[in-house]
Amino acid sequence: MVRLTFYIILALFFAFGAAWISSNPGQVLITWQGWEVRFSIAVFIMLAIFYFLIIWSVLKLYKWLNIATYLGNPKRLAAKRQKANLDLDHAWSAYALGDYKEAIKFALRAKSKLGEDHNILRLLASATEASGETNNPYLETLGKSPQSAPWVQKQQLDHYIQDKSWEAALPLVNSMLETHTSNGYLLKMAFLLLARLGKWPESYQALQNALQVKGAIVPSEKGHLKAVIEYCLALEKKAGGQKTESHALLKAALKNDSSFAPAALLSAQLYIEQNDKKSAEKTLAAIWKKTQNKDLADMIADLNPQESANETFRRIKKITDTTPKSFEANHLLAKVAISAEHWPDAEAALTANINSNTATKTTYELLALLERRQKNDEEAAQKYLTLSDSASADGNWTCTECKTDSTHFLPLCPNCREFDKITWV
Repeated sequence: MVRLTFYIILALFFAFGAAWISSNPGQVLITWQGWEVRFSIAVFIMLAIFYFLIIWSVLKLYKWLNIATYLGNPKRLAAKRQKANLDLDHAWSAYALGDYKEAIKFALRAKSKLGEDHNILRLLASATEASGETNNPYLETLGKSPQSAPWVQKQQLDHYIQDKSWEAALPLVNSMLETHTSNGYLLKMAFLLLARLGKWPESYQALQNALQVKGAIVPSEKGHLKAVIEYCLALEKKAGGQKTESHALLKAALKNDSSFAPAALLSAQLYIEQNDKKSAEKTLAAIWKKTQNKDLADMIADLNPQESANETFRRIKKITDTTPKSFEANHLLAKVAISAEHWPDAEAALTANINSNTATKTTYELLALLERRQKNDEEAAQKYLTLSDSASADGNWTCTECKTDSTHFLPLCPNCREFDKITWV
């Protein structure tokens, strides 16, 4: 009875509605880009009813065919994911082989099956970047996610590092450190960037911050890096006339790395400027036991210009006796022995280099000098000079990054601008 009443009321409603529309005819006007469509209200209502019936029929058909169940079927979804994973495997293989277009093709296939999967987007972003494309929409998409944003920032940071854009890289690293305050990589990178920019006080503080996080700085590098920064700070203090502060920093540097020759050389130079040659000699003798190079040898040899050749020989022999197997020590001893006319000592030192296969150009040049000074034998001297042409090169300061030679140690390579890459080789 209730249902019958409902249908009667519905029929009356449609009847009154139809009567009202027939007594109040009107038109519907639709305009679009100069086109006009006119039809009556009755036609409009019929079209609306027709549209409703079409939607209702589609939904009924969708339900009857059970499409939702088909699309959400676990077996079908698993098969779809398996195909996507195979496409993804193909994409990674192509990426590893440098075929970036192929990698993008298969990655897009995987994306069409799995949607905005961040692992796929990272592959697409990397392959697009590697292919040289300037437009990389995948990076933009990943950058909108808080979880993936650091990965996107790391890609940008790698570009700055590769291009040696230290000024642009530093703000980015500082920004990343705001959310990753204890990240060892970022802490070390902040230190290196400040050092590469020659900001020594700031880089020293950044190094201290990095040392507080385990793994940020390799333990074997800790002392050396502190020594280099302290040496750079000492140079600034010395240039500003603050020799006492400079000397204190150099002592700290040698305490952190007892084999860091540049700090010992600068420390000895400060002692010489203060007319304290005894302390200078003590400093040079101590570093000589740890490492030897031509800069140290020259400063040791020229430490007391007023002393006689024999006095220089005796002084230097005490130092070189502490490193009997060093070819640099043999060169130093031979040089002063020739000046003092201690021919057997000079010959023994140079012969030791030849017998140990450590002879260099300097070895044969000193042998030539020995022949001239001891025997006045020009023919023998020329033979040694000929041998020096094909002998191994002497040690020198060289950047291990770009292989550029330098006349002395520099904390920053003037060619590639890398920090602490110039070493004695």
